[in-house]
Amino acid sequence: MKRNSDAKRRARPNKTTIPTRPNRFARWRAGTLLLVYILMAIHIAHWKLTGKTLAPLELNEVMHTLELGIVTAGFIFMSVVILATAIFGRFFCSWGCHILALQDLAAWLLEKVRIKPRPIRSRLLLWVPFIAATYMFVWPQISRIAAGEPPPTLRIATDADGWASFSTENFWRNLPGPGITVTTFFICGFVIVYVLGTRSFCAYGCPYGAIFGLVDRIAPGRIRVGDDCTKCGTCTAVCMSNVRVHEEVNRYGMVVNPACMKDLDCVSACPEQTLRFGFGRPSIFRRLIGTIPVKRSYDFSLGEEVVAAFVFVLVLLIYRGLYDIVPFLLTLALGALFSYGVLVLLRLRRRSNVALNKLQLHTGGKLTRPGVAFVVFAVVVGAFTTHSAMVRYSVFQGRRLYARSMTRTGTDANAANDAIKYLNRAQSWGLIPTPQAERLLGELYTMLERWTDAAASHQKLVTYSPKDPVVRSQFAHSLMKQGRLADARQQFRHAIDLNPNRAETIYGLACLDYQSGLPVLAEQGLRRALVLRPDFAEAHYELGVVLIARGALFDGIAQFRKSIRIRPHFGDAYYNLAVALGMSGDLKGASVEIERALEIQPNDEQTKKFREYLRQLRASELRAPTPIEGSETGGR
Repeated sequence: MKRNSDAKRRARPNKTTIPTRPNRFARWRAGTLLLVYILMAIHIAHWKLTGKTLAPLELNEVMHTLELGIVTAGFIFMSVVILATAIFGRFFCSWGCHILALQDLAAWLLEKVRIKPRPIRSRLLLWVPFIAATYMFVWPQISRIAAGEPPPTLRIATDADGWASFSTENFWRNLPGPGITVTTFFICGFVIVYVLGTRSFCAYGCPYGAIFGLVDRIAPGRIRVGDDCTKCGTCTAVCMSNVRVHEEVNRYGMVVNPACMKDLDCVSACPEQTLRFGFGRPSIFRRLIGTIPVKRSYDFSLGEEVVAAFVFVLVLLIYRGLYDIVPFLLTLALGALFSYGVLVLLRLRRRSNVALNKLQLHTGGKLTRPGVAFVVFAVVVGAFTTHSAMVRYSVFQGRRLYARSMTRTGTDANAANDAIKYLNRAQSWGLIPTPQAERLLGELYTMLERWTDAAASHQKLVTYSPKDPVVRSQFAHSLMKQGRLADARQQFRHAIDLNPNRAETIYGLACLDYQSGLPVLAEQGLRRALVLRPDFAEAHYELGVVLIARGALFDGIAQFRKSIRIRPHFGDAYYNLAVALGMSGDLKGASVEIERALEIQPNDEQTKKFREYLRQLRASELRAPTPIEGSETGGR
C-alpha cells in the first residue's frame, strides 16, 4: 500500500515553476546598507572623541531651512539625494536608507521561519506619504505667504542656537532617546512589515519617499526591458516593493511606478536577462506600447477606508508628540497599524474567517486562541489610547490658553490660571512627566509672579535637563525673585559653565549682581552680553538703569533709546526714558515719552502718577525730579 501510494504521488504532475537566477546584486546592496550603520557608528565615535562633529544628517531639518533659512547638514544631504534621484531614479531608499535596511532584514528573518508578509493594498494609506510631505514642507510655506512674511534669508546657524547648526557639540539635540529610537526602529522596521507587508513603511508612511517618488518621474535612469521579454512574471514575483513589473514593462517599455526603488532584484532574477537599468525617456513622458491593462485591486471597501481614515487622523492627533517623545514618523507608522487593526476588529464581527498574515483569528464564527490574544491586546491598546487622548487634550487646552494669556498690554490672569489648571491636570494624569508642559507651567508662574511655584517647576525641569543652560537660567531667575541670591548665583554659574557665550545667562547674572549691590560687576556683565548679542533690548535697558544710577545720565538715555528701537513696545523703557529726560531738564521730551508709555501700559498706576507729576512741573516751571522712580534692574 505504501509503494502504490508513493507511485501515485510520483505520478502527479508538478506545478510549473519559473527558474530564478541567483541575485548577484543582493550582497552588494546588503553591504551598502550595513555600511550606513557603520558610518553612523563612526559619526557618533567622532563626536565622543572630539566633542564636536557634523550635525546628524536628519532629513527633517529641511523644514528649518525652508521656514527659517537655516542651512543645515540635513538640508545639504537631502538636496544631494534629490539631485541624484533626478538623474538615477529612486535608488537611495533601497541602497542607503537605514529604515529600509531594517524592513528588508525583517522580511528576510520572517522568510527564514516560513512567514511570507502579505502586502495590504489600501487607497487611503497610499496618500499618507504625500499628505505628510505636504504638511512638513509645503504647508509652512503657504502659511508664511498667507501671513505676508518675506521669504527667509539663507544663513548658517552656530551651535549656540542649540538645534539647527551645521556642526554641533550635542549630537542628540534633535534625536529621540535610546528607548524611543529602538521602539521606532522595531515598529517601522519589523512590526509594520509583518502586519502590512514588505517595505510597507516606505509605501504607506515615509514622507521623504513621497518626495523621492515625485522626483523619480523626471529621472532618465529606469528599469527598462529589451525585446526578448517572455512576460513570465518572475520580475514581479521577486519585487519587494510590490510593483507589477512585467505588466509595466510590457505596457510602457520601462517601470514607471515611483514605488520602484531600483534595488535591481528584478534585473538579477530575469531568466532571459532582458531587464536592465538604463537611461532614456523619463516616465513622465511615457507612451503606451503594449496591450496588457494594469489592474488595481484593493483589500478594503470604500466604507472601510473611511473608517480607517478617521482612525488614522485620530491616532495622529493623540500620539504625535505624546509625552514629548513620540516622533512624527513613528506616529505615521502607528496610524497605519491602528487603522488596519480596527478594520480587522470590525471584520471579526462581520465575517466567519479572519486572518492576520498566517495567524487565523476567527474560524467558523469563533475566535481562535490567537484571536482572543488579538482582542485582549486591542482592548489594552484602546485603553492606553483613551488615556493618552485625555492627557493630550489637557496639554492642548493648556497651550491654547497659554497663548491667549499673553497680550500686548500684559498678562491675562484668568487665561493664565486656566492654562495652569489644564497643564497640572496633564502632569498629574500622565504616566510620565511632560517636560514641555512643565516648561509652560514655569513660564505661566513667572508671568503671574508666583515665584515659589515658578522655582518648583524650574527645579523639576533641571532634573529633566540638567545640561540645559536655558533651564538653569530660568531656575536662577525665579530663585533671585524670591530673594535666594546665593542659590540663584550658583545656578547662573552652572548655566555659564554649560554655555559661556549665551548672552541671556550673562544678562541674568548681571541683574543679580546689581540686586546684590555690585554695580561694577553688573555693568561689566551687561556690556559683555551686548557684545554677544547687540540687539538685546533688555540688556540695553538694564545698562541704562545702571549708568544713570552711577551718574552717567546721557549715556543711560542713549541705552534706553537703543532698547526702544529694538523693542518698540517696551513700556518700562519709555517710562524710565521719560524719568531720565525729566532729570536732564527736558520736560517736553519727558512728556512725549510718558504718553507713549501710557499707550502701551494704560493701567499702570506708577506711569499715570509720573505723568501728572510732569504736568505739574511744566505748569509751575519747576525743575525735573532727580531720582529715577520705579526703575529696578530686572524690570519694574
